[in-house]
Amino acid sequence: MPYPVIDELSGRTILVDGRLIDVDEPETGSLFLPQDIVMYYEVIRVVQGIPLFLEDHLRRLERSVSGDFDVSPDLYQESYQLIEANGCKEANLRIVLTRQHRVLHLAPSYYPDAKAIKEGVLTGLLEWERPNPNTKMIHPDYKEAVALRFARPGPFGPLTELILVDRCGHLTEGSRSNLFFIEGHRVISAPDEKILLGITRRYVEKAINEVGLELTFELLTLDDVRARGIQTAFLSGSPIDLLPIRAIEDDQMTSAGDPVFWRLYDAYLHIVQNYIKEHQSNRKHILNDSSEQDVLTVK
Repeated sequence: MPYPVIDELSGRTILVDGRLIDVDEPETGSLFLPQDIVMYYEVIRVVQGIPLFLEDHLRRLERSVSGDFDVSPDLYQESYQLIEANGCKEANLRIVLTRQHRVLHLAPSYYPDAKAIKEGVLTGLLEWERPNPNTKMIHPDYKEAVALRFARPGPFGPLTELILVDRCGHLTEGSRSNLFFIEGHRVISAPDEKILLGITRRYVEKAINEVGLELTFELLTLDDVRARGIQTAFLSGSPIDLLPIRAIEDDQMTSAGDPVFWRLYDAYLHIVQNYIKEHQSNRKHILNDSSEQDVLTVK
């Protein structure tokens, strides 16, 4: 099923093959039309003008492409250049690679409001297994299935996220996030080979170590969660940080009332703030490096 290179857009400037161009330029038209081509992509949250954990996203992108074609070494500098050109402070940075082009653009960002963070969010189930979980490619059939499931509210109202369920009934990951359970002082996540290895997940693991919790890898069904009396679950992802779950379908949880979750949440936010401070101090140097490349800026 064909899909456009750019599906949602923020800002007036995009970057195509190393050139900053205005979105209304004639050459950009095809990027908004459905195309039946292989597309690899990353979505990076921009906070205070800094693309969060960009180095990790680019390493994952290179692993996804995995020799299909060469990945430009300029993506790091180009990311900062695009953010600067749009005067962006808060958004999502989206990088799409095909065999013919590399496209960087800004997209609308969603961040949970205070109520969602304080009370937790509603989630539903979607029976789906990624054919290659560790490769981040655009799959139009998957996007369509997710959209159709989101269109149906859960028992308690509209859903914030979907949890993917494999053929054995295991809860593996979110449709755009990673999934964790807390049982006592253990944090439980699906094994690496079963999921898309989220960038945020890596820093959640670091936060788990910092607060003295134990990370274990295990596949759970919803029946397992109920039988073991697990009452805390949360999602992690670039656009959401850590987000407690209030319900999985009709199974209500008390995640937002668990002090263990909040210890972990605070430790993760501390890691994020340290990253932002470090990269803000290096931002001018990064932009100066990128200005030496052969880039056309359209005013």
